[in-house]
Amino acid sequence: MRGRSGRRGLDLPAPKSIAPPVEPEKGRNERLTRRVFLLRSAMVLGFGAVLAKLGIMQLRERPRYQRAAQGSMVRFEPLRAPRGLILDRNGQVLARNRRSWTVWLVPAELPEDERERQLVREQLVRALGLDDLLVVHRPALPTGHEREVLDQLAAALGVPGADLAGRVFAAPPDRAYVVVREKLAPEEAAHLRETAKRLPGVHVLNRFDYVALSAAGSAVPVALAEDVPRDLALTLAANPTTLPGVRVTDDTLVREYPAGREFSHVLGYVGPITREEYEAAGGDSPANPYRPDDRVGRGGVEQAMEEALRGHHGGRWVQVDARNVVVGELLERRRDPVPGLTVVLTLDATLQRAVTVALAEGIQAADRAAREQGREPVGSGVAIVLDPRSGEVLALVSLPTYDNQQFVRGLSRAEYQALLDDPFHPLVNFAISGEFPPGSTVKPLLACAGLQEGVITEETTYTCRGAIRVPTVWDERGGNTYVCWLASGHGEIGVLDGIAQSCNVFFYNVGAPGQVPEGGTEPLHYYISGDPEKHYFAGLGIERIERYLRDVFGFGQPTGIELAGEADGLVPNPRWMFQTLREYWSVGDTINVSIGQGHLACTPLQLACALAAIANRGVYYRPRIVKELRDESGQVVRRFEPEVVRRLAIAPEHLETVRRGMRRTVTDGTAKGKFVRTGEDIPIAGKTGTAEYGEAENGRYKKSHAWFAAFAPYDDPEVLVLVLIRDGGEGATFAVPVADRILATYFGRAA
Repeated sequence: MRGRSGRRGLDLPAPKSIAPPVEPEKGRNERLTRRVFLLRSAMVLGFGAVLAKLGIMQLRERPRYQRAAQGSMVRFEPLRAPRGLILDRNGQVLARNRRSWTVWLVPAELPEDERERQLVREQLVRALGLDDLLVVHRPALPTGHEREVLDQLAAALGVPGADLAGRVFAAPPDRAYVVVREKLAPEEAAHLRETAKRLPGVHVLNRFDYVALSAAGSAVPVALAEDVPRDLALTLAANPTTLPGVRVTDDTLVREYPAGREFSHVLGYVGPITREEYEAAGGDSPANPYRPDDRVGRGGVEQAMEEALRGHHGGRWVQVDARNVVVGELLERRRDPVPGLTVVLTLDATLQRAVTVALAEGIQAADRAAREQGREPVGSGVAIVLDPRSGEVLALVSLPTYDNQQFVRGLSRAEYQALLDDPFHPLVNFAISGEFPPGSTVKPLLACAGLQEGVITEETTYTCRGAIRVPTVWDERGGNTYVCWLASGHGEIGVLDGIAQSCNVFFYNVGAPGQVPEGGTEPLHYYISGDPEKHYFAGLGIERIERYLRDVFGFGQPTGIELAGEADGLVPNPRWMFQTLREYWSVGDTINVSIGQGHLACTPLQLACALAAIANRGVYYRPRIVKELRDESGQVVRRFEPEVVRRLAIAPEHLETVRRGMRRTVTDGTAKGKFVRTGEDIPIAGKTGTAEYGEAENGRYKKSHAWFAAFAPYDDPEVLVLVLIRDGGEGATFAVPVADRILATYFGRAA
């Protein structure tokens, strides 16, 4: 009891159980499991995404990253050779280069994402004002109906269908896009877009789109815009990451012609090389001296001396980062460009300008007279000054001229068409490309031939009463009448006065042969007004005339001057006439040639060279406009020495007779009293010419070219001047004053 009652007195509350509850432990395990699951899932998904991206990069985008990787390491950049300068004989700069900024497009580096690509396009089109082009996508032309589409396009453009088709189909096979027209005005572009909607394969594309499509995938930079303003170029260059595929350089050289329009025909200009020219030069071969975006000479010295002027391109290998920024250069692989040679001309720039002014005034005077007489306007002419002792050309002017700087900048279609439509043809260098009847200026050459062949002597005379009548085989009382310019006639006249007075009748006799015509019974003859007697011809005949004009005096072939575009001229003969005109040669044709008319045609330069050979007593020099070539240090690498083409097969005494006749032209002939500026102390010899052509009326022609050629001083000539005013009328009236002013300038007299 005691014990029990004792225990009862010490009773304490029974202790609670400390075992962990079952349910709370289970919840923690579940939460931990979920976290592990989510973490593992995230890791799986992350690795999956990485693997997927790697797969895409390895497979689909592999070419892109290969190009990017290559571009981010080493890149080749061409180093362009500066084009050589062109100077006058005194060192005045006529053509030079100006450094400019160019924006290039590398199609292979353009973004593949269409939206990013459009952003690049929009920025460039807006900033550079890129023009629209009309192009033909040849693969898209409907098979079997290509010509039909091109004919419709040609009609819309107002050009011959054959010309357009020839241009499209003549393009190289690998050129899918053929540019038909550039620099479209906004309204023209809108009109052609509507036209293109109904013509498959015809598109109006912005220049950006054309370059991107025509050179798609190419890693070769293509010029997108040249001569870009510096501030704009620097702005574009400062954003390489936002303009992938775009490069900006300041190493492009723009050709400049500071001397002015007076030299355009002589110098020519530079223009983009055509695909055909590039392929002909070697295409993509390392031996090709050109790049696809090079410029080459067009016309004049620029074209004739292209090989010397162009130089040799170089190149360098540069290191770039992923943003396409140059970070270094592999100097051991650098190849410096070799500049083109400097071309020094024989021209005197001061004299060239003075000759231009004198010729322009002469043309204006002839034009005023033509308008007063109701004739067609006069607007073109030629003046040449050369040294007969060497063949050096001191001045060569053809008017009207054009601005060759416009061709470097790029002409719009309207500007170019205006030049083509000009009735006086400013793009033609008439001095070397124009072919004209020389008129009476050819008479000294015929006199040389006649004297040398013995058909005339210095004592030979003929009677001139203003005209002769040449009967035909079947009509002795009829036939054709051939007049002298002086209706009253020159009376009895020999070779000296025949040249000085420019008597046609005298030279009819020098030219017409003494042969029996086909079907006739007696030699060729003529009648003089008021004289019933027959006068028999005993002249050269066309065969000998042709031989002297061609083989002795250089007609009918280029002179070989260092200018592009030289014409051949024409020395007609019976064979030519039949093959070309299906007509038979007659004595009338020989008579016309003997006074420099009919089908005979020469360039002004050919005539100047022939007369210079008479002036210097028998040496025919090749005309030269290039004096020497110099390298970049100014050292002469080639000097063009006087080149004797031939020595005239004319006896010295006959040359002297002809020279005396030309001296008499100025002292007592058709040019007497015309030299008012030069001064009597400078003895001048010359020959006037009025070359009639076109339709005849009463034996005389309605149109005529005004010619004059002179050399001075007479005893020891150092200069020859030739002047032609197209449709200018009488040579003595309008061409002689121009020569007078030019000679006065040359000899330092008041002009």
